[in-house]
Amino acid sequence: MLKLIFTLLLSSLLLTGCDREAQANQLKEMDDFAWTAQQAREKNIPIMIMFTAQWCDFCHQLKREVLNPMLLGGLYEDYAMIMRQVSVDSSAPLKFSAAETLPKRDFAKLYNADITPTLIFVDSRGLPVGDRIVGVSDTQLFAAMIHKSLNQAYQKMGNPMELPASPEQMRRPLAGFPEK
Repeated sequence: MLKLIFTLLLSSLLLTGCDREAQANQLKEMDDFAWTAQQAREKNIPIMIMFTAQWCDFCHQLKREVLNPMLLGGLYEDYAMIMRQVSVDSSAPLKFSAAETLPKRDFAKLYNADITPTLIFVDSRGLPVGDRIVGVSDTQLFAAMIHKSLNQAYQKMGNPMELPASPEQMRRPLAGFPEK
């Protein structure tokens, strides 16, 4: 009996660890714009914000097929950009300072993000620096569209980094990128 309890406990701990790893490699919800902006400013990289909703099947598809694999690869988050989502159907406010918050749906309205998914690329001041991507047409082309918008953002931000046209080329060292 003791052996069975030990096995169940060990299995539970292992599964909890796997769940934590899976969560770590998923697109994070942005709750504090000020903190996220500070991180982007320190690294001189843009913030990619995906406006999403729980009921949006295309949002789930985009996260599953494009964004979460980009996070899992480790070559994007905190290196090429900061990747966050803003759930427009969430009642949680988005924090800008100790005294200033804004409902997430109102934050989406500031960027005219009335369709989900909408991806925008902003600098640390919240100013758009790359082409927005609205909807999902072809998930295979989506990463290339993200690269195009990121390269526009780098140029507008005075950042010398440049991503290759295809994500497959991200495996080799990139010109202008700091060593990890």
